[in-house]
Amino acid sequence: MKPRISLCMIVRDAEPLIDEFLAHLDGIWDQWVVVDTGSVDRTAERLAAAGAEIHHQTWAEDFARARNESLRHATGDWILVLDSDEFPEAGFAAELRALVEDATVGAATLPQASLLPNGGCRTAHPLRLFRNLPGLAYRYRIHEDATESAREVLEARGLKFARLATPVRHVGYLREQMTRQNKRARDERLLTLALSDDPTDLYSRYKLLELYRFWGDGAAMGPVADECRLLVEAGIEIHPPFIAGDLADMVAEALNPGNDAAAAAFLESWAPLAGQTGRFHTALGARYESLGRVQEAFTAFETALQLAEGDPAWVQIATRALGGLTRLSLALGDFATARDFATAGVKLSPDDAELRLALDFLATELPAQG
Repeated sequence: MKPRISLCMIVRDAEPLIDEFLAHLDGIWDQWVVVDTGSVDRTAERLAAAGAEIHHQTWAEDFARARNESLRHATGDWILVLDSDEFPEAGFAAELRALVEDATVGAATLPQASLLPNGGCRTAHPLRLFRNLPGLAYRYRIHEDATESAREVLEARGLKFARLATPVRHVGYLREQMTRQNKRARDERLLTLALSDDPTDLYSRYKLLELYRFWGDGAAMGPVADECRLLVEAGIEIHPPFIAGDLADMVAEALNPGNDAAAAAFLESWAPLAGQTGRFHTALGARYESLGRVQEAFTAFETALQLAEGDPAWVQIATRALGGLTRLSLALGDFATARDFATAGVKLSPDDAELRLALDFLATELPAQG
């Protein structure tokens, strides 16, 4: 018997997105679970008409709580988690169905291609597919995540993580969506509540820094970064561990704006805390590169590549590292090596504009070198 897939969602007032969302669902679910947290439009009615089981839960300022309620109703062998502003591209269903047949796999990331207000696209690789196993649950009020529990459950059962390659287009970062849902104010409120739950919570401060970075609010980042520094100096553990590199980078930048030498020194001081992550070394490599410390930059980017495997953000880390290695090779006039790095980067991230530009340039220059 083929594995059954439960599509699990949480929604609230998503009616403006429903037509496009429904157009991308063919073949990806056997059971469709929707938890509505208080819609006042026709979201629940329209999704029910399309085949979803609708469950209601009063909104309690906690996304993980709502996610876990959706998991509670899942009866499939596998669970796929999507939001109403995420649209699987052609080929997703076929790849999904093939992956869930693999008895060695317990969970998988998917490429979430987020369209940005400036017309660009940023691809992340969140964990959104996993076997329906006891103990697997979401954590955190906002920017909820199941990676930690999935690692624990899969390790105990000898199952591995995999990666889907077909992207899911995400429109939630477009200005009209951010404004419609008042996401900045909502996210600040929920993260502030999380900090009131636990004043030593570094994860929520990390997410506040991400929020302010997205909105370009450097003034708001500074005080949060200083709180992070003080907590780390007081011995508070960075948890979950995979955020350590990006946290170090944002704290370094916020405390030393425009000063790459000071930021590099700060990152070096955090190496014992964050040096196990690829993100840390891409950040350090970028600082060394800007300072003209070429060999140290090479080493940092190469280390990032080695550490990328197994990280939830492995594609972004590897792409950044390959981008850095491409730039350094170009600066040294080693065009053949630059082409190798850029080619590897484009294979990982076909939409990366910098790497594609490098390949276009190299296509004209390499014949002249030969």
